[in-house]
Amino acid sequence: MAKLDEIAELITEEIKEFENSVSRLEELQAFLMNYKIKPDTKDIDFILRRYNDDQKRTIQDQHKLMANVVYYIKKSMTIPKWAVKLFAGLLFCIILVLGFSVYKVSRISDIKLEAYGKGEEEAVGHFRAFFEASPEASELYHEWREPQSKK
Repeated sequence: MAKLDEIAELITEEIKEFENSVSRLEELQAFLMNYKIKPDTKDIDFILRRYNDDQKRTIQDQHKLMANVVYYIKKSMTIPKWAVKLFAGLLFCIILVLGFSVYKVSRISDIKLEAYGKGEEEAVGHFRAFFEASPEASELYHEWREPQSKK
């Protein structure tokens, strides 16, 4: 029987502890039901305001950059590829013609000397042929040349 009494005492102690726990839970429930929660959003508001300011600055910077891009696009001029190729071809032709002209102009003095030499040879050849064809003209020419050298 002593064992039965011990078990009964243990059960009663457990029931009392359980009742105490239940009463504490009821008190906590009543406290929580009556407790008013005031939402404090100061930190969140601060973070959101800072984020909003950063976003505004970013948007303003983007607007400035976009305005610069638009300005330079309006200021720029598009040229078709065929016009660029045509211009390059014409420029190449002009440079080629100018180079050839400079070459030809630089050779004029050489051409003149060559022409003078040919003309001199032709004239001397013509006079030789003339003097060979008419020996009396050759004698008169030599007489005309020599008296000046003797005096």
